Amino acid sequence: MKARSSDLSIQLYTTCPASSTDPAAIQRPGFYSEGRETYLRKVIDAATWSEQCGFDGILVYIDNSLVNNWQIAQIVIENTRELIPLIATQPVYMHPYWAAKTIASFGHLYGRRIALNMLAGAFRNDLIALGDPTPHDNRYDRMVEYTQVIQKLLDGSGTPVTYEGEYYRIKNVKMHPPLESALSPLVLMSGSSEAGMAAARALDAVAVRYPKPVDCYEEEPLEEGINFGLRVGIIARDDEEEAWEIGRTRFEEDRRGQLVHQMAMKTSDSKWHKDLTSLDQDQLTESYPYWMTPFQNYKTFCPYLVGDYHKIASIVARYIKVGFRTFITDIPSDKEELLHQKLVFELALKQAASDLENAR
Repeated sequence: MKARSSDLSIQLYTTCPASSTDPAAIQRPGFYSEGRETYLRKVIDAATWSEQCGFDGILVYIDNSLVNNWQIAQIVIENTRELIPLIATQPVYMHPYWAAKTIASFGHLYGRRIALNMLAGAFRNDLIALGDPTPHDNRYDRMVEYTQVIQKLLDGSGTPVTYEGEYYRIKNVKMHPPLESALSPLVLMSGSSEAGMAAARALDAVAVRYPKPVDCYEEEPLEEGINFGLRVGIIARDDEEEAWEIGRTRFEEDRRGQLVHQMAMKTSDSKWHKDLTSLDQDQLTESYPYWMTPFQNYKTFCPYLVGDYHKIASIVARYIKVGFRTFITDIPSDKEELLHQKLVFELALKQAASDLENAR
């Protein structure tokens, strides 16, 4: 998306529905275990809606309970023309050579670019189940090496790669098929903790955060030289009451979900998870207008902005002005929801571009 009055632009991603193969799993919006055909239809719909509504890509995330997200990314590619699969990539799951091979194969077979959402962690119990006791900060060190190996293998030079790191070592490895430099993968990652920020600097990656109140960034500007992104849900309508009615209907309070959220909190060592969990809905204000019920009831993994178009667009515009250029929204309920979000981002981008122009 680009504002007409300037070259200011933002990257927009939605989120792909996730499958749960565990019959006992809580079925929250976007999760489907009722059948293969139903889930595939949900993925295809979300991908085609996202592209039709002007979004740049779609996040396809992963944990031990979900189907292989690289295969879901292929479904996305086969059912769209330009939409970029943003593939959550966990070093524990796959050797970096094979990740690079898969990316190169996508480029060779489809001529399509993908993006990587690099994960340093996961649900802690998932890692323990796989025999990975690596401490939090060390997982970021490992993730940096992992990503560097992929980038070196896909740099388009065609020369053999040797890499000697603490976690990964390869010798004289040449990538077949080679990847065109224009298709080099974008790199995003969680960037809340000190270790996460250090990794973002090392990789020149987009540091994605769950946002603090925007006035925090206006008072203490974001670090220069780093690209920043936000993950946040949006429900916006012309009438604020209508937006809230939709939100409360879609995300009802669920005692079982609250208990699962509390259990997840106890086993998580992720800074973003703790930061969000520490928020008290009753203490949130107009300057921090997040609706936490979906997150606190284990319905989704991000806070929500709910209200009329102009109110939400004004908040988003302020985030754009302080330096956020990538936005990842939640799993769409339908195409109409994405059209409402598109309007919010169009309004926000125009407002931010105008305000920045006037400030010069």
